Amino acid sequence: MSRSTEKRIIQFLDENGPSFPGEVVKELKLSYTNGLELINKLYSKGIIKRTYSPLQYKLNSDSE
Repeated sequence: MSRSTEKRIIQFLDENGPSFPGEVVKELKLSYTNGLELINKLYSKGIIKRTYSPLQYKLNSDSE
């Protein structure tokens, strides 16, 4: 499940641009804990990156 959910997160960020973690979790109907865990996993892999002020995540165009 996590692999397909990771793909859904990537697709969501690709379609919607920078998003708050809560937006991703809510729109994809994920549990908050599981959603944040997967977002952090994608961040650790360098697939997505985060911005500060405000804290948002987006696709990392450098990883392609």
